[in-house]
Amino acid sequence: MLDARYAIADTTSILSPGLVIFRDLVDQNLDEMIRVAGSAARLRPHCKTHKMREIVQMQLARGIVKHKCATIAEAEMLAEAGVTDIFLAYNPVGPNIRRIVRFVEQYPQVEFAVTADHAGPVAALGDALASAGKTASVLVDIDSGQHRTGVSAGPAARTLYEQIARTS
Repeated sequence: MLDARYAIADTTSILSPGLVIFRDLVDQNLDEMIRVAGSAARLRPHCKTHKMREIVQMQLARGIVKHKCATIAEAEMLAEAGVTDIFLAYNPVGPNIRRIVRFVEQYPQVEFAVTADHAGPVAALGDALASAGKTASVLVDIDSGQHRTGVSAGPAARTLYEQIARTS
């Protein structure tokens, strides 16, 4: 049964499609996240579920300073909201490598990290960042068994890790 506090009697002024946020519920959820984790420092929420600067700022106000995103546009939103530790949870390839260089140039205050599961993009990203005099952290993307992204754990992952460590 719908809690009467969240019923909207007149929806005529709400744009469609529209999104309605009940701040008290977001506040409760953020507080519960922190309680379950033990501290805000242990959290790195993913912004793909809300994509909203206002919610990011609510998280920052609670001490949640590490954030994760799926796209460079989301990373830009996070940086504009004041986040200084951003993890792009996908492997940059092709034109996104240039976009990452532009991102780290535009937001030098951000500690930025990406994942990698193949040698080619690691080399391309390393070359592009080195040419711009910039850096970004790269984490090995390990296949967790869903076979969507990631290198198999074991020798292949070690080889990729060693390549990442050698790359400028």
